[in-house]
Amino acid sequence: MRSLDNLERRIAEKIVEKLDLSDIDPDRVSYSMPLFESDPSKEEKLGLDSVDGLELMVAIYEEWGIKVNPDDMPRLTTIGRIADYIREKAGGI
Repeated sequence: MRSLDNLERRIAEKIVEKLDLSDIDPDRVSYSMPLFESDPSKEEKLGLDSVDGLELMVAIYEEWGIKVNPDDMPRLTTIGRIADYIREKAGGI
């Protein structure tokens, strides 16, 4: 498991906070853990659903000022991919 960088850690904390996942420790979320239920091949995942995905879009906007295009959501499946997306849209945070 790759340790989280500052941005990835902030994303994990924001997901736990915004989605009220009080039973999840943000420090235990890995960089590549699938966020959504759509990947049955992975045992470890957060199990978010489409409503959580909308909340995630709001959280990204609130925290980083980035409006996520709904067409981009399918690629935001892990903390790492969200971090890459934020860096791309924000010019290298």
